[in-house]
Amino acid sequence: MTSNQDPAEAIRFHAATKYHVLDDTSPGDERIGIGDPAHDVEAIWQKDWAIKPTLYKIYETLPPIELTRALPQAGIPALDSIAARGNEQDFDAVPDRALLARLGLLTNGSIERSHTTRDGRVHSYRTAGGTGAQYHLELYFVCGDLQDLEAGVYHYAAHDHSLRQLRSGDFRAALVEATGNEPAVAAAPVVLALTSTFWRNAWRYRERAYRHTYWDAGTSLSHILSVAASSKIKSKLVFGYADDLVNDLLDLDSKREATVALVTLGGGSENDGPPTAPTIGKLDHKTTRLSHAEVTFHAITDLHQASSLETGADAAEWRSKAWQRELAEPTGKLTTLQPMQGELDARPIEQLVFRRRSTRNYDTDNPIPFDKFSTLLQRSTQGVASDAFVPGHPLTDLYLIVNAVEGLAPGVYLHHPTRNAVELVREGTFRDQATRIAAIQQYAGDAHVNLYYLAELPALLERYGPRGYRLAQLEGALHAGKLHLGTHAVGLGAVGSTSFDDEVIEFFSPHAAGKDYLFVTVFGQRRKKQA
Repeated sequence: MTSNQDPAEAIRFHAATKYHVLDDTSPGDERIGIGDPAHDVEAIWQKDWAIKPTLYKIYETLPPIELTRALPQAGIPALDSIAARGNEQDFDAVPDRALLARLGLLTNGSIERSHTTRDGRVHSYRTAGGTGAQYHLELYFVCGDLQDLEAGVYHYAAHDHSLRQLRSGDFRAALVEATGNEPAVAAAPVVLALTSTFWRNAWRYRERAYRHTYWDAGTSLSHILSVAASSKIKSKLVFGYADDLVNDLLDLDSKREATVALVTLGGGSENDGPPTAPTIGKLDHKTTRLSHAEVTFHAITDLHQASSLETGADAAEWRSKAWQRELAEPTGKLTTLQPMQGELDARPIEQLVFRRRSTRNYDTDNPIPFDKFSTLLQRSTQGVASDAFVPGHPLTDLYLIVNAVEGLAPGVYLHHPTRNAVELVREGTFRDQATRIAAIQQYAGDAHVNLYYLAELPALLERYGPRGYRLAQLEGALHAGKLHLGTHAVGLGAVGSTSFDDEVIEFFSPHAAGKDYLFVTVFGQRRKKQA
């Protein structure tokens, strides 16, 4: 498929996966409906705990390749790593096996904390959060010969923090072909592929799991890019690639698991590119079955296919559409952000990753300092090196509900990244409304700030085609993931949430009329537990 296709399928999918209120008196999942409000369809699908999917992809016959858990202290403070774009001139380090260990552990690794599901199974939490703790993302590495690892295609095994080699040999040229000769791919010693196994998330969230694919990918990519920056490794996000060519290289059944993003690691100097890749044959590596039974949600597979690219030439043509979107001129009062100066936390990114939590209890009695608010907004929205995103010109508009920030009147604001400022859209106290539109979740009303990422989907899809829907869902989550990491460097906390789509737009209108809800996160000062 090419990006010139009719984007109507993405518009229909977005409408069919909107949340609305079913029962505003229910504290549980029953309060949320999905799709047409005229039909009482519960948003949460899980009905049969016997088919709950396992949360790990396990290759049963491939031997593990040991990875270190020792993480040498990075030389860059976490807030600097978070703000990095990935193409800084002094990023000249060379990837090695230790980097792959860092990326795996700090992006998709299991940690000591665990949770027990209703069916009695115990699952470890991961270093990067995921919707419903369903952990549907996987990491793969396509490498040339590294100092301490032979060329090959590898899968990162989260259950035992190791690599499994799927193919032996240098297959990077296959990615050069799939991306239509993307220069960063041709120069990179390592290319990371991030995939999603749709059923793992759809078991709980039905068709809306496709939105979560890119929400969670944005969260994971915020870790991946920050970890690479902390090691002074050049990186670039690549979204233009022939989907089937990449999936075939990774030996994926693309209706069940598919690549959602590529990240180049290292390189940047002129070279002749990788050698010709060996023949890509079908593999027969046995993996542990996910479930006794699986349900295919065709709205997911249909949209993913409709937004796929067929050839490297299609990828190159799609990449040429990168949009330097003109941002609207402010009409309300502007307040210039004033980030923290000379007092930034010096801890490296790995310390923040292991401290990362979802914060749902906030101190409603005290506002957060304006300089912390400013620092988080500025550091999380610097943009990243990418073949699709243009730093400084986001595809999404960031609306804020400010409940308690020193020196800032409570109200609705719009962030203007090129002006380093926020614009007052509507003054007022909106804690009750913040709770309501965030699917009646009290922590949104208690939080000091709510951040809503909205976009004009028709205009974005006209530019990027159906594949633009992937970008729209991912960008806000990527920025929010960076902000979430950053909150722990300034003594705050955050949590991602969900919302009633149309009620969000109604609340932010008339300013947001014609836009679509994509993602929300909230942050603020954690409330200390009572003794």
